[in-house]
Amino acid sequence: MADREQTIEVYQSFFAVARQLKRLAHQSAANLGLTVHQIGILNFLRQHPGQTQKEVTERLVFNKSRVSLQIDALALKGLVTRAVSELDRRETRLYLTDEGGALCLRYNEEAWSHKVLGEALEQFSVQELNQLIHMNKLLLLHLNP
Repeated sequence: MADREQTIEVYQSFFAVARQLKRLAHQSAANLGLTVHQIGILNFLRQHPGQTQKEVTERLVFNKSRVSLQIDALALKGLVTRAVSELDRRETRLYLTDEGGALCLRYNEEAWSHKVLGEALEQFSVQELNQLIHMNKLLLLHLNP
């Protein structure tokens, strides 16, 4: 069992890593004229096309008004389209345009946060990386009630 000092050290190290990755992600998104929230929405819609704005808000745990503004901006840029649901005419479904999909893939391939993290992870063996991933998943499981 971790003592109090170890717990604080682990917390601070996770916080520092997350802060640095967040800073790099903001830079990478800005280089493409987007925000990290917009990139998050694009990535989510690439993996789950046809979601409603409510579903995007719930899955990404973003503020409802922020999601609305970001989707409006993505639609204005021609990266996302809205379509009335065939099953429920009251619902609007969201889809990536071809340009939105291409920009999303470009971000994922070119993002500094991904490149820098990849370079930093090169110092670890495959076994160590698998352990890190496994331990992070276990931590998340126990941190989420």
